[in-house]
Amino acid sequence: MGVGSIRVTYRLAQMRLLVWRALEANAMFLFFSAIYIALAFIVSFFYETRFSLAVYNAMWIGGAVFVFIIAFVANKRRDRFLTSIPFLSPGEDRRGRLLLWKRLAVAAPVFLVLPLFVSAFTSLKASIGAINPYALDHVFMEVDRFLHGGVSVWRILHPVFGYPLVTAVISFLYEAWFPIMAFTVFAVTLWTERPALRNQFLIAFILTWAVLGTFAALILSSAGPCFYGLMFPYRDNPYAPLMTYLQQADEIYRVRALDMQDLLWEQFEAGDLRPGGGISATPSMHVAISTLLTLLAWRVSRWLGIAATLFLLVTLVATVHLGWHYAIDGYISLAVVPAIWAFAGRVAEFNLRGVRIERNITPGVPAVSDLQVRDGRRDSARAGIRFPPG
Repeated sequence: MGVGSIRVTYRLAQMRLLVWRALEANAMFLFFSAIYIALAFIVSFFYETRFSLAVYNAMWIGGAVFVFIIAFVANKRRDRFLTSIPFLSPGEDRRGRLLLWKRLAVAAPVFLVLPLFVSAFTSLKASIGAINPYALDHVFMEVDRFLHGGVSVWRILHPVFGYPLVTAVISFLYEAWFPIMAFTVFAVTLWTERPALRNQFLIAFILTWAVLGTFAALILSSAGPCFYGLMFPYRDNPYAPLMTYLQQADEIYRVRALDMQDLLWEQFEAGDLRPGGGISATPSMHVAISTLLTLLAWRVSRWLGIAATLFLLVTLVATVHLGWHYAIDGYISLAVVPAIWAFAGRVAEFNLRGVRIERNITPGVPAVSDLQVRDGRRDSARAGIRFPPG
């Protein structure tokens, strides 16, 4: 066998090992994603609603390609700023080999499956009204009033936030939720130095969308204050004054939330299936994901934790002030997400332990590094998970 053939064989063996390691590292994420996609297809087939796995593909894969290019440039040029960012730094193992390709390989399954998962989620969300017609808005309105002394929550917030400039700023920050979420997912997916924390976040991310964004949303089917008058024209609309104020504020400073609400209603009437489509108020996914980002941020650094907590509070206020949600929508998310986070920590530890056991007992398979073991123990301790000795 020539030198060239040996090199090709060696490269192919390396690629196979990278693929296998990537599947191992993301095993539980892929497991839950596959179950969700399969169930979403079954539900859509049973109720004869629209279903597509290509709603987000172009957008998400485009973002993934951009992140991969940035990571490659960070490694190739050794840019001080780029390589100082934890999830872009190429790093080195004990043999001095760059870990960039390992980082990208481990991230690849997530980047490939996540747009399929989000597309399946959007398909179900857009079909909530057909599967379980919106009927609980009046109930949640009354619950809000009961919890807040007989007054709608937006009226409590209005004396503080009911100024056009403040409303426009809150609307802008509310829109920032999506790019912040997408950036965090991309970053954590590439952050191979913290395998336990990485797995915990990614598993919690999809479980939050599945449990709260789909299962709970289907059971607690509601449209939200901004659509109250449109969904229930035969009832008095207690949110009409709020929507009138938002429209007046939009004439002074642009309130982009109103544009999105109009677009969602047009898509709802037309039955379109597009990115970001679908109407669902309870529970609030903006608050749910912001809560998840806060739990992650506090595990990374104190300053990130403080910033994420402030963003969570702004998001909670914005959901009510902009007419998107009832206050109870956010409270449900605040209560459930920590439980999902804890469960995801257990699952992530199970995933990491399984990789350790396999590599330690399988001949010819390198054992997991001491660094990963220490990291897994540290993350587990912070999550309140006991790791067996040995």
